[in-house]
Amino acid sequence: MFDPDHPEALVSSEVASVLQGPPDGNVLWEWEAIPHTDGWVDTALLQTVNADRWHQQGHTGAGIKVAVFDLQWFGAEGLTADLGEVFTHDCWVQRSCERPMEPLRPRFSFEEGVHGVGCAEVIRALAPDVELHLVRVNGQTTLENAVAWAIREEIDIISMSLSFFQRSFYDGTGPIGALMDDLADADVLMVTSAGNYASAHWRGVYQDADQDGRMDFGGSNRLRVLFREDNTRGAYVNWDQFRSCGLTDLAVVVRDDEGNILGRSDAPQVFEREEDENCEPSERARIVASEDTWAWLEVVRNHGPTAGLQVDVMFPGGRVENPVAAGSVTDPGSHPRVFTVGAVELDGYLNNDVEGFSSQGPVAGTAHKPDIAGPDGLSVDVYGGRGFYGTSAATPAVAAMIALIMSEDPSLSSQQAAARLQGWAWQHGGRTDGRDPRWGWGRARLPERWTHQDSCGRRPLLMSLFLLPLLWCRRRAGRETKEW
Repeated sequence: MFDPDHPEALVSSEVASVLQGPPDGNVLWEWEAIPHTDGWVDTALLQTVNADRWHQQGHTGAGIKVAVFDLQWFGAEGLTADLGEVFTHDCWVQRSCERPMEPLRPRFSFEEGVHGVGCAEVIRALAPDVELHLVRVNGQTTLENAVAWAIREEIDIISMSLSFFQRSFYDGTGPIGALMDDLADADVLMVTSAGNYASAHWRGVYQDADQDGRMDFGGSNRLRVLFREDNTRGAYVNWDQFRSCGLTDLAVVVRDDEGNILGRSDAPQVFEREEDENCEPSERARIVASEDTWAWLEVVRNHGPTAGLQVDVMFPGGRVENPVAAGSVTDPGSHPRVFTVGAVELDGYLNNDVEGFSSQGPVAGTAHKPDIAGPDGLSVDVYGGRGFYGTSAATPAVAAMIALIMSEDPSLSSQQAAARLQGWAWQHGGRTDGRDPRWGWGRARLPERWTHQDSCGRRPLLMSLFLLPLLWCRRRAGRETKEW
C-alpha cells in the first residue's frame, strides 16, 4: 500500500501522497485530480437580491463561518484586495491547513490568478460581517485536507467554484462524492458551481451503425470540436463503467480536416485483479494549438460490449459544434447533498434566462441539479472592468445569501437556510416544481420583508480540471473500495 507520508511527497493527506513522477517499483498509483475554475461588488448586486435591505435591518452575516476553497490566490493583486479581516489556510504546504498563504507564491502556473479573491470579494460585499476563511485547494489531495479542516473547525458554509473531471460519471459517486458526504454528515454546507460547460459538452449512447469501430455522433462517426489557443486541457471522455472498469476499452483520436492525427489517448482499461486500481473508464485527448483550431474527435472501440453504453465528452476551455447541454453539471455539483448553483446575468436578473454556458441537468444520478441560480456579471476590484462572470461568480453570491439568512435566524442550520432561499427563489418564466434543469428552483434572491412563519422554506430542500502534468498520487484501497 502506498504510504501517505512518502518521503518524496510534494503534499500528502490521510489517504494519499502526490509525487513529481510515478513511484519506483511495483507500487500502485493514479493521476492526481486537478480542478478547473468555473469563472469567466457593487450596489447593483446588493439591490437586485435585496441584500441592502437586510443590511439596513442589521443582518450582515455576523457569527457565520464561511470558507472559500480555491486555487487562484496569487495574481498580481492577490491577497492585497480589501477583504477586511480574513484567515488564510494553505492545504498544500501542511496537511492540517493551519499555515497561512500570504508568504507563499504559486507553485504551478494554473494557480496564477485572482479567481479565489474575486469569490471572496463577492461574499464580503453581500455578507460583510461573516468570519471569512480563504483556503488553498489546488487538487484532490488538498481538497481532502481542506474537507477535514472544515469539519474540525465547524465551518458553516463552503463556497467552491471549481470543477473536477473524470472522477465519476458526474453522478455524485467516486472519491470527490465521498468527501461531499463527509461534509454533509458533519452539517457543513458545500455551495458549489454547476460548471460552465453547457456549450462544451456532449453525451449519448454508443452507437456504430456502419460497424467501422468508431462511435456515431448524431449520424457522423466523429464530433466537431474547437481547441482554443494554448489550451492544454483538451477533451475529457468518460463512459459509464466506473463500477465495472475494464469491461470496455475505448480510445480517442483527434484529426484535422485532412484526416491527419493531431493527438490521441489510448490508456488501457484493464481490470483483472483486485489490485488493478489504476483502471479508469476515461481518456484525455490533447493537442498543442498555437491558434484556435477546429478538429474532429473520434471515439474508437478497442474491445468490450457497447450496447447501451453512455459516453460523455467534456471540453473545458473549448467548444463543441453541436453541444448537448443536458448533463453538463460537473463534480462535485452532481452530488445530491451539495447546493449547486447555475448563473444568470445580473443586468436584467429577474427576467433573464440562464447564461448560455451555465451547466445544466439532469445529472446521471438521482439528484435534480442545479439547485438554484445566482447572479454573475458582477463588479469586483480584482476583475476591474471585465466583470466577474460564470457560475464561479454566482456561487459565492448564493453562499453569502445563505449566511445572511443564518445570521437573521440563528436557529437555522446551513441546510435549512439553503432550503429557505430555495423557497424564495424567483420563478418568473420558469417551472415551479424545482426540477428545471436550467436553474432548479429559480433565481436566488432575498425577500424585502419576511416573517419566520411565512417564509420558513415550505418547499423541501433538493440538495439534489484539468490534468496537472507529471503529478501522480496513490490512495488507500480502503477508501476506494468504500467509494466505488
